[in-house]
Amino acid sequence: MKEGKEKLWWQNLRRPEIEERAEECDIAILPVGAVEQHGQHLPTGEDSFHAMDIAERVAEKTGAMLLPCPWYGTHPSMHLKYTGTIPLRFETFKNLLVDVVEGASESGFNKFVILNCHGQEWAIPPAVQELGRKGYFVVAPTLWEIAKSKFREVLDTYFMHAGEAETSLGLYIVPEYVDMDVAEGEEKEAVLDGKWFAKPSDVIEDRIPWFAVTLTPEYKELEFGSKGFPKEGTAEKGEKIVGAAVDWLVELLEEIKEKYPPGTKPDIAP
Repeated sequence: MKEGKEKLWWQNLRRPEIEERAEECDIAILPVGAVEQHGQHLPTGEDSFHAMDIAERVAEKTGAMLLPCPWYGTHPSMHLKYTGTIPLRFETFKNLLVDVVEGASESGFNKFVILNCHGQEWAIPPAVQELGRKGYFVVAPTLWEIAKSKFREVLDTYFMHAGEAETSLGLYIVPEYVDMDVAEGEEKEAVLDGKWFAKPSDVIEDRIPWFAVTLTPEYKELEFGSKGFPKEGTAEKGEKIVGAAVDWLVELLEEIKEKYPPGTKPDIAP
């Protein structure tokens, strides 16, 4: 949370202030990340820091409410058992998302954006669809999907865990928690050739997404905990990625605000 932005966040407001905000803009953003190891050089809260920072920038431009970031997330199987990682079960994470949206709706919020900045994009659609069946309007963008072209433009390597991309974001968003003196990356051959599945920032064509195959647990194969090339990361690259994501999200929210003013939402109830 940046200084001077405290009043953008739900947890810092009094009840009357929340009521007033809902009347002005009834869109709420729920940033979700994780607590997990990010190599030797990045903080374990890296993904949550990304989500909160980007969400804060969007809220400042649009007037949307910021829901408290839950910090913990669910994890693909290869992330488990590595020191520093605290995973939620899939069912716990899905239920958390559903409960938060349902709870916030009772305070007058009608449109929801779940901003994901962790490798759990596979786990969020079931929550979105459950909420849709109950009549809630939810959009759930993932960082490397909405800024995919910018990732490909600015990175010298590819997007992998704690590599160039996430190091760049860390250097831009939370440089005080990054230690580049110990940044080390690794390239490891996957259980299947890469022609069969796409990495997070790849264009998926004639392949399956990375989360549709079980991969080797990282604690078994990675000495340093970073895949790819973290030393290629720079704050300048991180700034460009954040800027692209913020622009995308602001455009989305402004369209929602124009089409569905406060107190209204799409007629999506079954």
